[in-house]
Amino acid sequence: MRSQSESVLAPLSLPDGPLLLAMIGAAGSGKSRVARAFPADWRLELDNYRWQATGSPGDQTATPIASVVFREFLDARLTRKLPVLADSTNSERDVRAYLLRRARHWGMTTVAIVFRVPVEECLARQETRTETKQVPPDAVTRQAVGVPTPDQLIDEGFHHAYYADELDLLGLLLSRSATADPDPLADVRRTFGEDLAAVFAWHHGREHGFATGTFAVADREMTVRWMDDGDPYDHHWQARLNEACTDGCPGPTWVKVTDAADLQDVYLGGAPDEPWCDSCDSHRFTVG
Repeated sequence: MRSQSESVLAPLSLPDGPLLLAMIGAAGSGKSRVARAFPADWRLELDNYRWQATGSPGDQTATPIASVVFREFLDARLTRKLPVLADSTNSERDVRAYLLRRARHWGMTTVAIVFRVPVEECLARQETRTETKQVPPDAVTRQAVGVPTPDQLIDEGFHHAYYADELDLLGLLLSRSATADPDPLADVRRTFGEDLAAVFAWHHGREHGFATGTFAVADREMTVRWMDDGDPYDHHWQARLNEACTDGCPGPTWVKVTDAADLQDVYLGGAPDEPWCDSCDSHRFTVG
């Protein structure tokens, strides 16, 4: 494996000031993966708007309405001099011409990243996708045929154009990620999923020495904590139970949870496995 110091890839030097960055390549050529090297708020993704319209990001019949939404967001960002990453195939010249006209109107620098991936590879990648994300083979082939070279894009009017495989885009992502603020909900998201993480908040301070937080929707809530009793092999989450310890302790009592299904079981009053009482420090007791 080639180390970063031995890499022959060129760094991507973005111009100062606002810019419009266009991904250009067939479906399955790797555009969306490269797009993650840039801030998420830059990204306007045609597949996402197709998915919102029809439930299927690969449904080409939704392209007209998705394009309308894309253009509205494009102008909204350009008018505010905010950077834009156009994450769609952009393989048709009239589509690129539209991007160039809008960028030129607002005085934005334009950059193109071209994906020269064999059409056979793009088609093979479609087969690994879920059915809703697959793009019809004829559309993929048509897109691949329409992908221009960087020199052709410069002739069209782009200020800068590069082949993706000649740029150190992984280095760009590493640099951005290394300087990003830590995600305080990363562990919550990884264990319980994106939707539950969106309704979770950590409590200020620590309770009984443990980081504790609550999932809340309307007037219903569940409290959990990250349980770390010093055993390097037994870090885990616990959910607070409504039941009290029948040994006469005031509690609170907790039960181990490993995923959203465990949380749902606790929420619905399922029988807990090995409940834990903070007051009597007992791992096993009868709850009622």
